[in-house]
Amino acid sequence: MAERKRRKKAVGSKSGKTAAGKSNKVVSGIPNKAAGIGSNRAVSSNSSKAVAVLVFLGIFVLLNIILALPSTVLYEYGIISYNALYFTSDATLSMSFSLTVICYFVFYRKMGFKQIAESVGLKGSKVFGFNRVLLGILIFLILLVLEITVGIISYITNVQINSNVDILLASAPIWFYVFTAVIAPLNEEILFRGFLVPRIGIIASAVIFALGHVSYNSTFGIEVIAAFIFGLLAGYAYKRTGSLYPSLIAHILLNASTLLLTFMVLL
Repeated sequence: MAERKRRKKAVGSKSGKTAAGKSNKVVSGIPNKAAGIGSNRAVSSNSSKAVAVLVFLGIFVLLNIILALPSTVLYEYGIISYNALYFTSDATLSMSFSLTVICYFVFYRKMGFKQIAESVGLKGSKVFGFNRVLLGILIFLILLVLEITVGIISYITNVQINSNVDILLASAPIWFYVFTAVIAPLNEEILFRGFLVPRIGIIASAVIFALGHVSYNSTFGIEVIAAFIFGLLAGYAYKRTGSLYPSLIAHILLNASTLLLTFMVLL
């Protein structure tokens, strides 16, 4: 009898250890599975972001080819001059900024135009108002003060600091002045603030925006620096308010004032 009891206890302890071992394996397996799921989600998220970037860049390149084709053909057949081709190409590049964003949202994200307008901060209950207008004017005044300061430094030190805007616009047609003052700011703000700021941040979007002004070949890169400062202020305003109007108003005022001064100088 005693021997039988000892055997039962031994069998019981073995089965208990086996059950406990199985239980531990199951329990220890749960975190591993969860970690695996989390890792898969991270990989899936990164791959979807990569696809989105490739789609966006693909749309941008395709649109630029389509938009540039007519003026290029007209130039090759001698119908328009090189000067006309230059300014038309500049305008089509600007148009591709906003059109790329719209096409990306419509064809890839399957969004309607109302949703797109809300997404970039052009439509909504609080995106436009007196405070937004004042903020836009404030950004404009800050850049204007910086521009005046640069002019004073240039005068005191007798060092010529040119943005070269007047040289670039010397042979521009009247329609290009209107385009640069009103339409170009909208195109640029939709892309650099409305689209890029929420996705890559204020600083990165400001850097890309500034790099677009390298072609001005301004003294000490003053135009690039000014564009970067504007990008920071405009990006911060958009991030804080969710509205595109402050940066858009500031951009229009800056371009319009610069073009007006340039036009007066050229006269």
